[in-house]
Amino acid sequence: MLTRQHAIEILTASRPEAPWIRHCFAVADAALRMGRAVAAYRAVNLEFLWSAALLHDMGRHVTHDPILHGVEGYKRLSSLGHHEEAHICAAHILFGLKAEEAAQVGLPGRDFMPRTIEDRMVTLADFLIEFDRPTTLEKRFASLRRRNADTPFFLERLDRALGAASVVQAQVEQETGQPMARILAAQDQPF
Repeated sequence: MLTRQHAIEILTASRPEAPWIRHCFAVADAALRMGRAVAAYRAVNLEFLWSAALLHDMGRHVTHDPILHGVEGYKRLSSLGHHEEAHICAAHILFGLKAEEAAQVGLPGRDFMPRTIEDRMVTLADFLIEFDRPTTLEKRFASLRRRNADTPFFLERLDRALGAASVVQAQVEQETGQPMARILAAQDQPF
């Protein structure tokens, strides 16, 4: 498993000041807040959660395409032997891709769906952070529609992604008894 420091080194290796890296840190922190809230009720691997969330967008070193950045992140982390984190790079695309969709975008022809609670929290956290600030699913998905109006593959699957994100958010809120806004606003604690 990656350590926190190793994950930071992988992410920042070639462009440590890239603006999207702030988004990655914000998503990692949001995922950790969710993970801590959920960990009161079930086992959550917080270290893996934070590192995987930090690396979810690492394919942006290569492209900012809304689909292909996940493919590039998957390829890079797979080549480094970090297969679980690589899976999350691919599975966070549109809250998961079916085998035929994965093959269409250059991934192996198998399902890339968030499998574990950590996978689902990383993906949800990504959808709840606009750049480096918490937002709502409704606002984030409206922004994604505007910014990706010229990407039909992405837009055609966006409603499905919103549905999946809404289900996971409702599960986290029900399990913890807290609204997501409160979870994301929780005070940072030492990791």
